[in-house]
Amino acid sequence: MPAYRWVILVFGILAYATSHFARQNYTGIQRFMQADFDLDRGMLGLLGAVFFYSYAICQMPWGIAADTFGSRSAATLGILLMAATMAGFATSQSETALLLWRAAAGVAAAAAYVSVSGGVARWFPPHERGFSQSAFGGMGGALGEGAAYFLLPVLAISFASGWRQATNTMAVALVAMGLLCFAFLRSAPPGQPATTKKPFAWRLLRDPYLWCYSTLFAGFMVGTRTGQAWIAIYLADVYSSAYGYETNAAVVAGGLFATVVYSLIGRGLGVPLAGRLSDALVERGISRMAVVLAWLVVIIAAFQLLSMQVTGLWLLAPIAALAGTSVNCFTLITASVSETYGPDKTASITGFVNMCGQLVGATSLAWSGYLGIAMRGGSSSPLAEYQGVWLSGVLSVAVMTAIGAGIYLTKLKTQDARLRVASLEA
Repeated sequence: MPAYRWVILVFGILAYATSHFARQNYTGIQRFMQADFDLDRGMLGLLGAVFFYSYAICQMPWGIAADTFGSRSAATLGILLMAATMAGFATSQSETALLLWRAAAGVAAAAAYVSVSGGVARWFPPHERGFSQSAFGGMGGALGEGAAYFLLPVLAISFASGWRQATNTMAVALVAMGLLCFAFLRSAPPGQPATTKKPFAWRLLRDPYLWCYSTLFAGFMVGTRTGQAWIAIYLADVYSSAYGYETNAAVVAGGLFATVVYSLIGRGLGVPLAGRLSDALVERGISRMAVVLAWLVVIIAAFQLLSMQVTGLWLLAPIAALAGTSVNCFTLITASVSETYGPDKTASITGFVNMCGQLVGATSLAWSGYLGIAMRGGSSSPLAEYQGVWLSGVLSVAVMTAIGAGIYLTKLKTQDARLRVASLEA
């Protein structure tokens, strides 16, 4: 394969980072927004959910556009629109305006993952499929999360006059990133088709594998949405309640912890390694889907531990790193889609799978904050609300995993029965 595929991977990582920053930009500055708008946990959950509902609905249209017109054009347009919605978010003067701009940001940010996944699938050979998809998804997400968790609050505190100016500064940076992606991204290697005339056939809705992928992807999305929305503010409250940090210091410390351990180590390093491991296991005859199911079990275990109100930093570090890795192994589903349906339809079919998963993830996020409030009971601990948050993730991930595994195992049994019948007839 052409060596230029590594340039595609680098700028694919950067493109996806912009999407992640757009979706998480409010998490690192939640404390400052709470002061401006008097937001409770329920409203913070809704700010995440409204983004992801619009993000989910637009997955498939962007995926079809990427396979029809080229991943380069779709990704670039999405980044420029993201910058515009972030600038609009910074002008908000009411909770309604915050929700509307978050919804608009979801429409724009939906372009990045499905567009880049299609381009990466065209540029990388089968034996690098798991690693390439995981590297762009893991490292791109880590960079975007890191900027949201740490860079934006630092800008707001030290270099700008508040969260609004800091957000506008990052919007300008996104414009520059969009122009760079347009200059360096290519939709397909030279001599290979960059588009397809029929990116998605509706008869695929009868395919059990499509629904298996969609359900398992939903399990990862519940984990991702829960972890992304709550890990930084949970850590800030740990620093505040358990270690006596004042608000600004707690926000920065929690953001730095989440950036380094959850995003950079867990997602940025752990996910590409998980992808490379899955490629090696596939070569040895171990199904990629078996690896997917194993990572979903790890999500359940990590969230269960977090629900126990852990405050020890040395114990939180491995838990957060495992959570950051496991929730973001949805990239292995994209690799499976590419193997099942072909690189030319990866963006559009991933768009459908992602749409289903994002709808489930957004719903889980929407009620996680309210469940945290409901399960607090009479406890005065600021960490008590998070028990319900993490346990809601445990329940939702477990349900999606059980359904997806059931579909997959049923499909395997059907295939085995057909093979036995064929062998007897022969």
